[in-house]
Amino acid sequence: MNSQSIDTPKSLVKERLEKLEATVNELMALCEKLSEENNTYKGSNKQLMLERSELQSKNDKVRGQVEAMVHRLKALDKAS
Repeated sequence: MNSQSIDTPKSLVKERLEKLEATVNELMALCEKLSEENNTYKGSNKQLMLERSELQSKNDKVRGQVEAMVHRLKALDKAS
């Protein structure tokens, strides 16, 4: 075997390994970016769920007040 036939596969393997390493590095960077985005979305979701819960509580309170006013109005109407 000559030196060139041995070097060619080694250089080919080296080239493929470098491409694979670059791809892995890109995937790792993408995973990090997606993880950060996911954490941001989780924080936003948590805040929105808290806001939703507060709004539901306010809505329930107001609904109770409106129902009480309707009952009082009906009672006043019957009394007159």
